[in-house]
Amino acid sequence: MGLERWKRVVAACERSFEECVEALRWFASEMCPDRSECEEPRGRGGLARRYEWVERLLHEGVPDGRSRLILYVISRYLLNVKGLSEEDAFTAIKDFLRASCERHGDCSKIYDSWIRNVLRHVKRGGWKPWSLDRMRKEDPELYKIVEAVLGGG
Repeated sequence: MGLERWKRVVAACERSFEECVEALRWFASEMCPDRSECEEPRGRGGLARRYEWVERLLHEGVPDGRSRLILYVISRYLLNVKGLSEEDAFTAIKDFLRASCERHGDCSKIYDSWIRNVLRHVKRGGWKPWSLDRMRKEDPELYKIVEAVLGGG
């Protein structure tokens, strides 16, 4: 199956440069549909380290501030850093909400329609997640919650 896909790329490259570039993009997406599971390009290893704290929050959940984290950090990270599809990002957010409920008792409802709307707009906007430093400046209350979960306080 991979050989047939590669033959399509070669044929496209024989036709034109533009078709070649498009075929290579297609081939890469076919060979690795979940970009988060693929080898990162050179120079992006620091990117994974920069967002380790978001992965921890996804796993641990939080006692409060879930909506703000989804809006300013988690959705942006999952879509525009990790490269997940909207559906996979939705599933990851539902897992985060479940962890928040099970580990911290914050089980109040966040509507699926709101999550999907956030994901749609974040994907379209291409926004990057807030850093911890920006969170400290823009939303000190949320920063304190995150800091406590991450073990800094």
